[in-house]
Amino acid sequence: MILTLSNLGMSFGESPLFSRVTLSLEKGEKAVLTGPNGCGKTTLLRIITGELEPTEGEVIFRGKNVGYIKQFRVEEDRTVYAEGLSVFSKALNAYEKAVKSAENLDLNSYESYLQKAELLDVYVAEKKVKKMLKGVGFSEEEFARKISTLSAGEITRLQLAKLLINEPELLILDEPGNYLDVFGIIFLKNALMSVKSSVLMATHDRTLMESIPDEIWDMDFGTIKSYKGKYRDFLVQKDVYIKENKNKEKSLSKEIKHLHNVVERYRRWGREKAVKQARSKEKIIQKLSQEKEKYELTPNKKFDKLKLDVKKATEDIVLKVENLKIHAGSKYIGTFRFEVKNGEKVALLGKNGVGKTTLLKSIIRKPANVIFGPNTKLAYIDTVGDKRDERTLISAIWEMVRSWPDYEVRKYLGRFGFKGEDVFKTLSSLSGGEFVRFEISKALLKNPNFIIMDEPTNHLDIYMIEALEDSLKNYEGTLLFSTHDLEFADHIATRFLVMTNGNIQSFQSYDEAVAFIQEAFISKTSEKGTNTTDYEKRKSMKNRLKSLENKLQKLERRFEELDKESRKMSDEMALYASDHVKLAEMMSVKEEIEMEMEKVIREIDELEEEKKILEEEVK
Repeated sequence: MILTLSNLGMSFGESPLFSRVTLSLEKGEKAVLTGPNGCGKTTLLRIITGELEPTEGEVIFRGKNVGYIKQFRVEEDRTVYAEGLSVFSKALNAYEKAVKSAENLDLNSYESYLQKAELLDVYVAEKKVKKMLKGVGFSEEEFARKISTLSAGEITRLQLAKLLINEPELLILDEPGNYLDVFGIIFLKNALMSVKSSVLMATHDRTLMESIPDEIWDMDFGTIKSYKGKYRDFLVQKDVYIKENKNKEKSLSKEIKHLHNVVERYRRWGREKAVKQARSKEKIIQKLSQEKEKYELTPNKKFDKLKLDVKKATEDIVLKVENLKIHAGSKYIGTFRFEVKNGEKVALLGKNGVGKTTLLKSIIRKPANVIFGPNTKLAYIDTVGDKRDERTLISAIWEMVRSWPDYEVRKYLGRFGFKGEDVFKTLSSLSGGEFVRFEISKALLKNPNFIIMDEPTNHLDIYMIEALEDSLKNYEGTLLFSTHDLEFADHIATRFLVMTNGNIQSFQSYDEAVAFIQEAFISKTSEKGTNTTDYEKRKSMKNRLKSLENKLQKLERRFEELDKESRKMSDEMALYASDHVKLAEMMSVKEEIEMEMEKVIREIDELEEEKKILEEEVK
């Protein structure tokens, strides 16, 4: 047993996240932590790593070292490769001492240091570091980049690589797939399957959930329950658990109702013996009622399947792309030619930075060499969310359907999880997941028969992903969507387009597409471009790069400041748990901080994508 959670509970003021959590993890065992956004997954992981104190209970760790992604501080501005190699610092130091001992003819010290270096895998250090860095998405050219130039997402990928190299006794990961593309997800899956570490990982990625865990830790019903097996096993077991509890609750309710009737009859008789019997039965009712409470399950918020009404297009071809040249800034991405037929559901796959978003946005601008069918009604779902303002949800939808009464707008937004006072939230205050849901709701108001979506599962939890997936499977219109969620693509798509190095390969099956991706990942090499550019153009791009690096550094510093403020606010909230007015004020301030953090991350990602493209161009 390497990890034990004993009667663990966590609350913020009068708002409990979870309680009565008693779980354990064996040495070498792997568990996935799942649950909807906001249920407390990150909080639990921070409690386990010692960053937070639980309200009740304790965490017992019986190992020597825990590995998790911390807030990164640049102590020495090394290269990416040197930082990865720092995991083997003890092995390399021992090897250097062995070499010096040999030079000094100190054979005893030489043998001692060499043995230590060999035990610490010194001979495979460079090979392992290169493999892990490439696996999380760094090209060999990027090995020479300084840590200070990396974005928040790249820092996370670098830390993930170091954790996988180091293989701590307990490896804790919080949504590791957020910064990885389809190549990285496949690599992470294979890496986690082979590590000897115990693993506890929070994730919504079903590719990982179906491959990695020995058990699923499910956050629901105000606690956390463990289910043995992979994700599909968990779904079956949880369904059985819920049915058993409902049956038990129903049985106890029936018994309690019967006893209430008996008590009522005894009291109507009014005789002394009957009254005594009534009192005896009431004690039994009280005991049964307490037992019944154990089986009364209050599940997490779920989302109903969305009904997507559509009037199908009549033409056979709804989209024809003919020799479409696309650029990102001055970077030429490629010339593309493909068709999408009526009723097809097409997944667009590829590594980060290959140009998927640029391609989709080029298509919706409808240039001359992009032809839509005459009866095609298009909707584009933007998950990046750069058009946020102070309008409320209800007013933003009302602008599109002015004839609808208030209750119809509320009812419509309720289908997307916005209920009660949620409809008065401003667009600028929405979390990433909420904004995605709003964008979907807005697009579907148009009753489109062709939907283009860019990474629709970004920021969504497992419940919303599955609700969206079920809806899109039954959608009778046409879909074209990019995604890094392979399970989502597998369950929906009827055809797969894989984008690599300015080309698109089409596959009719998921297995063929994934096999191609895996082969491309294994054999991928960093090729330098052979095209020449004139001096002035290269100089202009280098100046732009320098400007981007300065902006990114400022944004990174701002993110660190906001992160400190957020953590400080969380700690202070615990001190004012009994002061509800003060706690409400502090929660409001914390939400504003987190909103600004999301905005900074979006800006970093946009600038980083442009920076990567320019770096490739100036090589």
